[in-house]
Amino acid sequence: MSEERIHRGPLAWEPVAAVACFIGAVLSLAIGFIFTTRWLLDDHLHPLLHAVGLVLLVIGIPIIILGGHFMDVREEKLRHSRKI
Repeated sequence: MSEERIHRGPLAWEPVAAVACFIGAVLSLAIGFIFTTRWLLDDHLHPLLHAVGLVLLVIGIPIIILGGHFMDVREEKLRHSRKI
């Protein structure tokens, strides 16, 4: 009786990280926008929430860029594995 082994490739974590970054960035930008608009939240009454909103708006763009980087890393790994 012969034994057959299934060889699995390495687990791809890059797409999961990219999706998590994109979802986190969208949430960060949406919450930051809500906290910084004057018609929902007055910055004189809630200065801390306004400051948190500004921080969320500022870090949203780098998180999107990080998600794009993870997608590039995955694409490079796939390209490298096809050459071999």
